[in-house]
Amino acid sequence: MLNKQGDSIKYLLDYKNGKIKQGLEIGCMLDDYLRFKPKQLNIILGHDNVGKTYWINWYFLTLALKHGLTFCLWSGENQKGQILRDLIQMYSGTKFKELTEAQIVSYSTYLEQFFTFVDNSKLYKPKDILKVFEESGCKVGLIDPFTGLDREMTYSGNYDFMNAAREFVNRTGITIYINTHPNTESGRGANVYTEGDFKGSLKAPMKDHIEGGKAFSNRCDDFFVIHRLVKHETMKYVTWVNVEKVKDIETGGRHTGIEEPILCNFNSGLGFQIGNVEPLKNLRPKHEQTKIEEPRLTLLEQKMNSMNNNLPF
Repeated sequence: MLNKQGDSIKYLLDYKNGKIKQGLEIGCMLDDYLRFKPKQLNIILGHDNVGKTYWINWYFLTLALKHGLTFCLWSGENQKGQILRDLIQMYSGTKFKELTEAQIVSYSTYLEQFFTFVDNSKLYKPKDILKVFEESGCKVGLIDPFTGLDREMTYSGNYDFMNAAREFVNRTGITIYINTHPNTESGRGANVYTEGDFKGSLKAPMKDHIEGGKAFSNRCDDFFVIHRLVKHETMKYVTWVNVEKVKDIETGGRHTGIEEPILCNFNSGLGFQIGNVEPLKNLRPKHEQTKIEEPRLTLLEQKMNSMNNNLPF
């Protein structure tokens, strides 16, 4: 089917007049680099055990509370209860074991209005998980990880999946995020810091390190890397976000600089802080906001600033 002549006039005039709608933000410096946009196909890359699932679920929680988005999560490596536990702790701003049973039930019920979980006891083929996303009625789907699907493990098979996923998001308007892992090469000695404060720590993978080849980066909209120095005494509490591709910068977002990651402080598991801003703070139940003692916050800010000033890049 051919497009009609003149059907892009509105877009062209909106672009000229600065009326292009921006992607959704969460209220911190991350918004300069990453925005949520409908009917997109997004890739997340990261080594195992760096906290990709934890970070993306925090991001989804913030989008859900701030904008009312709904999410369908397929997590092949995490149980529903584990994810809900973390979401409840971040939402309440209180350590999970300090919550009452009534609060846990109340918060779980409330959050399940935004989050639908796919049974991970079944092995899904890519086309089947896309069908589940569509039938869920949610605005966003998460495949976590791609390697957990019953898929064809070939370069051409990856292209077939990405083409099918591209058609799916265009047709349904649903946005898909796909958690992926890097190839073996990215975990070898050539990708380890050899000097400075981070000596011995594994570097963040680059876009071309993705397992399965360039089909993912070629066919996706946005591509970002999640990383953490898991064995470093202090930096293990800081998650790095490198934005490697933004297909449409006119609707918001841009690349992070070379070796200039966005630093996300773990904040004792109560929801990340970015640039000393806690996006969840004003989205929590008012009576459950946790008050952090001022001296502790000041020391944390000083420590984070010191880390930023002394990063070896």
